[in-house]
Amino acid sequence: MGKEAERWWSKGTVAVVTGANKGLGFGIVRQLAKEGITVVLTARDATRGNVALESLKSQGLHNVNFHPLDVASQESILALAEWLHKTYGGIDILINNAGIANPDNDVTLETVKPALDTNYFGVKNVTKALIPLLRDDTPGGARVIVVASIMGQLKHLVNKDYVKTLSDREHITEDFVDSFVNHYLKDVVDGSEKEGGCPNWTDWVNSPFGRALESYSVSKVAVIAYVSALHNTLVAQPGSGKKINVFSCCPGFVATDINNNMGTKTVEEGADTPVWLALHSPEE
Repeated sequence: MGKEAERWWSKGTVAVVTGANKGLGFGIVRQLAKEGITVVLTARDATRGNVALESLKSQGLHNVNFHPLDVASQESILALAEWLHKTYGGIDILINNAGIANPDNDVTLETVKPALDTNYFGVKNVTKALIPLLRDDTPGGARVIVVASIMGQLKHLVNKDYVKTLSDREHITEDFVDSFVNHYLKDVVDGSEKEGGCPNWTDWVNSPFGRALESYSVSKVAVIAYVSALHNTLVAQPGSGKKINVFSCCPGFVATDINNNMGTKTVEEGADTPVWLALHSPEE
């Protein structure tokens, strides 16, 4: 994990990790649990989530609990928030890891919308629901971490007007990010009726994976921008008595199901960056 952090946390420190029954999320939970933090592992599928929980317990990690979470369902998000409040009173760390990709090159609203609903709207809705639970007294401030991707870099956007606006990180708003995502979805709908499909949005369409990466790339551009928008909102609301640090990070090309295990990094290596952000002071 690089430089060792000054140990500010304890068993009473609570971290929530989304999309954590396997892959990178599971690795993040395991590393945090090994540090003695109480970790809430969430997953859409309760059976798989409980299997993951039992696996961690078999490794001697009994400071992990499970709660189901479908990040694309507001009802599920609110149920988690209510359970966290009743169970712990508050949380210290939120790591938004849940993410999916378009499984093929068939770019229609039906194939790309799940990626946007999970990777962008899901992250935003989970974060907004859990921010009230972030504790006021977390040493160094509570942490919200979004697992993003190098595929969300602005250099991959074809639309240079968006590149210019999104480059101005200090003035990005949530409404603008929403409009960016909705513009993409509208173009998918309009373009699906034209020969050749909708206009390309990212240069990832020229990769060996073709247009299958387009919606994933757009979703990661959006979620990185949302982190900036969230930061701007928090800065604009001083005096709330709560310090919240927000980060996005790329874990690298990690071998997981989302890339058919073609990644060059192990899960443990990929988990290192979000865990470092969770445990280190923002000043380090």
